Amino acid sequence: MKDIIAKAIRTVTVPPILAIAMLLIFRFTYGNEFATIPVLILEILFLVIVPVSAYPLSNLKKEEGKNAREQQRRLAFIMNFSGYALALLAGIINRGSQMLQIILTGYFIAVVVLTVINKVFKIRASGHACSCALPYLFFCYWFGMKAAIICGLLYLAEFWASIRLKRHTVQEFLLGSVVAAIIFIMLILIF
Repeated sequence: MKDIIAKAIRTVTVPPILAIAMLLIFRFTYGNEFATIPVLILEILFLVIVPVSAYPLSNLKKEEGKNAREQQRRLAFIMNFSGYALALLAGIINRGSQMLQIILTGYFIAVVVLTVINKVFKIRASGHACSCALPYLFFCYWFGMKAAIICGLLYLAEFWASIRLKRHTVQEFLLGSVVAAIIFIMLILIF
C-alpha cells in the first residue's frame, strides 16, 4: 500500500504538472500582470509539453533494462534544456512580467546547473527535486505563509515517495533541492 501511495505522490508531483499548476495559479491570481494568454500558452508549451515529449520520444528507440532508463533520463535532460531555453527566449521576446522572467530564468539556470553537476562532475543531483522545489519556493515567496505550509507538506511527501521508491538517495534529493534554493536566492537578490 505504501508503494502505491508513493507512486501516486510521485505522479502528482512530476515537474511538468507542477509547472503547469504554477503558471495557471499565477495567471489566475495576477492576470495579465503575470502573463497574457498568448504568452501563457507559449510558456506552457515550452515548460510543460516540450519536456514531457521526452517520454514518448524515448519509446521510439526502445532499449532494455537499465539502458532504457538512462536513455530516457538523457532525453529528458535534452528536452528540458531545449524547452526551458525556448521558454526563457519567448519570455524575453514577449517582454514578460518580472515575475515571469524570474520563474523562467530560474528554470533555465536550474537545468544548466544540474547538467553540469550530473554530467561534468558526475554527481547525481535530483532534477525532479530541483524542478519541484523551485516552484514551491516561488509560491512561498509570492503567496506567503499559507503557501509555505502547503508547499512544505508537498515537499516532504515527495521526498518520502522518492526515497521509498528508491528513485533517489537522500543525498541526491537534497542536493537537487539545495540547487533550487541557491538559484532562488540568487534570483531574488538579482531581480
